[in-house]
Amino acid sequence: MRYKSKLIIALLFVLSLNAQADETYEAGKEVYEFRCADTCHQTPTASGFKPKQWRIILKNMQKRMETSGMPPLTEQELEQVFYFLTADQ
Repeated sequence: MRYKSKLIIALLFVLSLNAQADETYEAGKEVYEFRCADTCHQTPTASGFKPKQWRIILKNMQKRMETSGMPPLTEQELEQVFYFLTADQ
């Protein structure tokens, strides 16, 4: 019985991590579509760049946003967008 309890707890933990990942992915997708695609420019496909490249691109976009008078992404939004862009890699 004890083994089953540990197994159930582990399964619930994994499911909660998946739910958090799904929420982060969806939040990142929403920010990417609203703040990047709808506001400024055509957005490249997520698979077009490697995670290291996305870090550089997002950093440069933050600078461009500030220069153009737009509020930059918050740290949370930045991480959500990064997760969205690199989740399948």
